[in-house]
Amino acid sequence: MLLPPLDVILYMVLTGALVGLVSSYFGVGACFIMVPVMIYFLESIYNVMPSLAPLIAFGTNMAIVVPTVASGALRHRRILMAKGMRFPTRHFKLFAIPVGFGSLFGAFMAYTFFESYRPIAGLILKTLFGVVCLIGAYRFLKAKPAPITELRDPNPPKYIASGFLSGALAHFIGIGGGIVYMPVLNALLGVPLHAATPISLATMVIGSSIGAVSFMAFGYADQLLHPLDYPPLSLGWFNLIMWGFIGVSSIALAQVGPVLAHRTSPAKYKLLLAIIYFYIGLRLIVRGVCQSLGVIPIIP
Repeated sequence: MLLPPLDVILYMVLTGALVGLVSSYFGVGACFIMVPVMIYFLESIYNVMPSLAPLIAFGTNMAIVVPTVASGALRHRRILMAKGMRFPTRHFKLFAIPVGFGSLFGAFMAYTFFESYRPIAGLILKTLFGVVCLIGAYRFLKAKPAPITELRDPNPPKYIASGFLSGALAHFIGIGGGIVYMPVLNALLGVPLHAATPISLATMVIGSSIGAVSFMAFGYADQLLHPLDYPPLSLGWFNLIMWGFIGVSSIALAQVGPVLAHRTSPAKYKLLLAIIYFYIGLRLIVRGVCQSLGVIPIIP
């Protein structure tokens, strides 16, 4: 079977629309929405083994993130300009360029880890992703909701080190990176949330581009050895079917999120971020542990 049933296609299109809205609103790639949907799609429709499905979902997720967050970042930039403010270019460069190098390193480490622990690697990475979400939720609750006008000059060594480590972690666990970049930018580097959001989105264009290509290449090396394990229209850890149905609607809705974000106060904004990070983190950890034990997950 090449294409999934019509109801699954509609489900993916609606998922993409939600992804575009959430990613551009919160400054994240919305992988916490896409990844569970794609894992379910791969395992239930194409019978991909549970250890491999998360890797294909992660790689496809990063490929979807690139055009989605680019759309959202451009919209944020226009809103800032309309308010008489500039996009924080220097902060972005000092953080995003090291993220690119870290992304390549993280993707290589993910491939090495997968080849070493193939039967359980995907479950471990999914659970680790959930832990990162919980840490992010805690950091948002503790952070001071400063207005965007309090953006300080960047500390180059701190930005460079934070960017490299953030990119390495994000792409080792196979995500677009915003879930890592937002807490790092806000809590560690002191960037106000409404400035951290467009920086995070723009950074993901670089990090996710490198991560997606790396996951394709490293995954293709495994696909050559195990071709029957992969679903149709896959190039390594990337699936064209999911990219097409989820990606198009996500790009379109990414224009709406920035408008809503700039109408939300910093205090409410950080609370919403904390809530969504906490739920997704808890969900992934519980479901990953339950799946490894072979029991029914107790969280929706």
